[in-house]
Order: sequence, then structure tokens, then C-alpha cells
Amino acid sequence: MASMAAASDDSDADDDECEGVAYMFDAAAATERRSLALDHGAVYYYCLADDDAATTHHISGHSAWPAALTLARRVAERWTPVASALELGCGCGIVGLTCASLGCPRVAFSDRDGGALDLARRGVAANGFEGCTFDRRAWGAVDDGERFALVVGSDLIYDPGVVEPLVTTAAASLAPGGRFVLAQSFALGDASSRALDEACGAHKLALEVVERAGEARVWEMAAR
Repeated sequence: MASMAAASDDSDADDDECEGVAYMFDAAAATERRSLALDHGAVYYYCLADDDAATTHHISGHSAWPAALTLARRVAERWTPVASALELGCGCGIVGLTCASLGCPRVAFSDRDGGALDLARRGVAANGFEGCTFDRRAWGAVDDGERFALVVGSDLIYDPGVVEPLVTTAAASLAPGGRFVLAQSFALGDASSRALDEACGAHKLALEVVERAGEARVWEMAAR
């Protein structure tokens, strides 16, 4: 397991941008530490102890969604060393934590929910990783910031309206030769599928389904 440089936190910079968003941290909600067993060892993460959607829908990003676990296992099984990784809509940060556990020397966690970033930060501390950053921001903005060899996301396209902003941010975050890997386990209808095709076309990303199980999908996207 690689050791990384000192941790930093730039989550405060976007507080104004994220005020009033739907998914806000609920300090009263109980969380627990869980572990994901992978061939190279266990990865620890924090998530809601109560997965009842009726009581936790307002902080849904704090749950351990099925696609995050699926994608974490896929990343570990097919790992090719990369210099940097970004998890968009990280929630608990399970996939980013997996990248760090595999020796990726630079892992960034991004979410518009500060409470989700707190869970990811706790996961980084529980595993003893250093050098990870936590960025609070919404999708859709394009800037001249850092580019990553690997961008990952899971259970993010629950609504067709979020697809284009998500792909815009992912495409703008990719380093030359980089790839965006996205997993979805629920609520993927025809409208979301069309939106994904259209967004990838607009950003000149080649889109390929690399895994499917029932309604679940894993896609890989890379610049054409």
C-alpha cells in the first residue's frame, strides 16, 4: 500500500456555491465503519448505519450504494497503476478509497454534500492514507484545474437531468489518455441511457458498456 504526502482540504472554497442544496449532512444520523474485502486487503469506509430510504432519503449520498461496491471490486480486479484518480459524487468514497489502497499516489474526492465528504475523510483516516483532497462542488462547471488519469463515479445518473452536467465535469477532469468509469445499479431508464449517449457524443467521448448484470451497468468512457 503506497504512502502519500500530507493531506489537504479545499472544501471550504465552494461553500457559497453549495448553500441550499438538497443533500445536507444530518448530524443526528448514525454512521458505522464497515469493511470491503478485496484480494489485496480490506478497505474501511464509513456510511449510514440505517439504510432505510424512508428515513435517510435526504442524505442518500451517505449510504453504501450497490454500484459503489461493484465498481470498487472491478477497479481492484482490473487495476492498472495510474498517477491520479478522482471520484465524482463520492458519497462514502468507497471507490476512491479502493484506488488509494492500490497505491494510487493522488486521490481526490468530490461531492456537493459536505457531510458526504466528512465520511470520505473519515475513511481516509481509518485506512491511514495521506495526500487525499476533498473538494465540495456541483457538476457542470468547467475550469482549468487539475486533470486525472482515472475518473470514477457510481449510482450517479438517477435522473436524466444530471447526466449532462456530470459528463461535462468528468470530461473536463480527464487527463490526456484518461478514462471515466461509471457504474449504475438502479433507476436507469431509456431517458438516462439516451442522455448518456448524447452527452458523450457532445464531449467526443467513446462510450462502451463493459459490464452488465440485470439492470445494472458499468461503462467506460475515453476521448476519441
